[in-house]
Amino acid sequence: MKKLNTGWSIRNLYFYLVCLVTLFLVVGGAISTVNSAMQLILPDRPNIPLIGVYSIRAAEPGRETVFDPPPLEELEARRAERESLALQRQDYVRRNLLNTIALMIIPLPFYLYHWKQIKPGL
Repeated sequence: MKKLNTGWSIRNLYFYLVCLVTLFLVVGGAISTVNSAMQLILPDRPNIPLIGVYSIRAAEPGRETVFDPPPLEELEARRAERESLALQRQDYVRRNLLNTIALMIIPLPFYLYHWKQIKPGL
């Protein structure tokens, strides 16, 4: 009587599990890569409240409200800070994009090797 091999040996189970995990990593990396690329192409624009830029205050009690803009140096400092933050964010998004591409590429050789090692049941 011939023994029927279903192909579910411990060895094949290990290879299937490694393939499943690496496949999840590749798919997750692809999703993150698309998300990072979209953030690089279409960045989110933060809302800048006008309260922080202009201040309105009363000069004296009983008098009319006076518009008192901040000095030009302060406005330039705020603009420079916003530009610096925008550049830092863009650098962060670029690094994140490279990380997600690596997350997608590095597991591929492991997946391919383990998938080729799976022996079908006879």
